[in-house]
Amino acid sequence: MKMPKINLANAIAVATSVLWVVCSAFVAVFPVFSSSVTKWWMHGMDLPADDLFHLDLTNFVWGGVTLIFSSWVAGYVLSWSLERFATQPHDAIDMTGRKGRSL
Repeated sequence: MKMPKINLANAIAVATSVLWVVCSAFVAVFPVFSSSVTKWWMHGMDLPADDLFHLDLTNFVWGGVTLIFSSWVAGYVLSWSLERFATQPHDAIDMTGRKGRSL
């Protein structure tokens, strides 16, 4: 059964949406700890202490829209590439060392 490319793109976008809301809530509740996590993830980049996270509705909406759109495009491209590579014949080497076609 062949899955339409849009299904994977939509699934990744929904998962990203849920993570975005959870992460944004975490940042709103624990801004100092969120700043520490960001520093860990950004290879120790030191952000100014007075410029922690300013999570307002505009940042939440535009950040979410751009992230979800980007993840949807990435999901679509991933699905397209998986479909493309899965339909191409591949050379395989069996356990005897003979070269043959894969199944």
